[in-house]
This record gives sequence, structure tokens and C-alpha cells, in this order.
Amino acid sequence: MNRSAPVRSGFSAVLAAATLASLASLAGCATGSQARKTEASGFLGDNARLLQPGKKGEEELLVYKDPAADWSGYKKIVLEPVTIWTNPKFKLTDDERKDLQKLVDSFHQTLNKKLSADYEMVDQLGPGVMRVQIALTGGKKAITILKVASKGVPYGTGPSLLWTFITGKPPFVGEASIEFMVKDGVTDHLLAAGADRRVGADTVIAGSGPNMQYLSSWGDVKYSLDYWTDDMTYRLCVLRAGTSCVAPKKGLRVPIN
Repeated sequence: MNRSAPVRSGFSAVLAAATLASLASLAGCATGSQARKTEASGFLGDNARLLQPGKKGEEELLVYKDPAADWSGYKKIVLEPVTIWTNPKFKLTDDERKDLQKLVDSFHQTLNKKLSADYEMVDQLGPGVMRVQIALTGGKKAITILKVASKGVPYGTGPSLLWTFITGKPPFVGEASIEFMVKDGVTDHLLAAGADRRVGADTVIAGSGPNMQYLSSWGDVKYSLDYWTDDMTYRLCVLRAGTSCVAPKKGLRVPIN
């Protein structure tokens, strides 16, 4: 007799019911949000002392912009390869680093393509050129098995709500942290710098459709990187006083204070 079949069948029924409940209650939600806080990891060096808290919900968590910078004078960009910065708070196995490298490479390619719509992407520094340096300073994958199992408990109630209140993010989701510097291509003068962190949202719905990355352990990191490609393109557009700046879509909800 196969005694495991009823168990699998029962678990599938519970999972299906939980998923349907989630679909009904989370319709219209996105896949992540800005975290409560972050801190510089070392990638920014001495420039970290210039950072100030950004406008909540409008800027990076920590940001610096040279008030005297002539952003409209820059027509070209050198986008250096995005790096994975060694951060003691985010210890990675060799396999995890390989997975993150694939995501970071894709992030670099996508950002390069989007920036090329407004700037000439070049390999040499010089007049009218911005030097952009970016590092992924933290990447933590979701625990997908526990995330799915937690669907048996209504989102936002009991232990889940308490965990979110304490940590600033739903249980078992992933997160990503990023830092950047933008410098003048001749003098290496710092034009802008920032640090941001985003956390995943435990939702099977993304906007008006399904969250296609829900069962991917690195899905929350991928969505964070996708968000930052749109965010960086938008920030530069605003700084140069562009007329067709498209703001990135907001996340699920502002984390509980």
C-alpha cells in the first residue's frame, strides 16, 4: 500500500487553498518594497560620510548629490561592470556567488540598454562623460519551501505580522542591497552616491498578473535589480531636467514603522 499518496494529496489541497486565498487577498500588489534602513558596506569608501537619509519613498535610503553639478552637461556614460561586494553580513557559498553573478551580469546589460536611450555609452573617460560604479553589497535568497508553507496562515496575521513588525520584512523572503557612485569623467569628482536596500513581498500576485518569480529562491533579488534599473534611469532623467521621465513602479507597501 502507498501510504504517502494521501499525505501528498492533503498537502496539495492545503497549498492550493492557501494560494487561492492569497490570490484573492493580494490582488493588485507588487513584489517588493524599500526596506526600513541600510548602511554603507565599505564600497563607497570615504564618500560614505557624505550620505544623508533620502526622502522616504522617493529616493534611496541614503543619498548624496552635489548641488553644484551640471547634469545636463553630461552626454556620455562609462558604466563599469557591476561587482558583488564582499560584505561580512551576507556570507555566500560558491554556488550562491555564481547565481548572484548571473543576476548581476543581467542587471548590467539591462541597465546599459536603458541608459543608452538617453546617453552615448562609451568605454573611455573624458569631458562630458559620467563614470558610474555600482556594487551589489548584499543578496539574500528566499526560503521558498517555508514561504510556500506559510501560505497556510493568512498573510498579515499572527506570527507573520509580528515578524514583519520586528524585522521590517515578511518571513522567508529575499532581499538585496546596492551602492553606487557617479563621478566626473575628467576630474573623478563625486557627483552623486547612494545606498539602498529592498526586501521581497510574500505575494503570488504582481500587479495584475501572477508573480512569475514566486517559486524562485533568487526571485526577490531579481525583482530588486529590475526595479533599480528603472530607478537609476529615472533619477538621471530628473537630474538633467528631462521632459519624459518615467518613475519606477512602487512596491507592495511601506514597511511597518
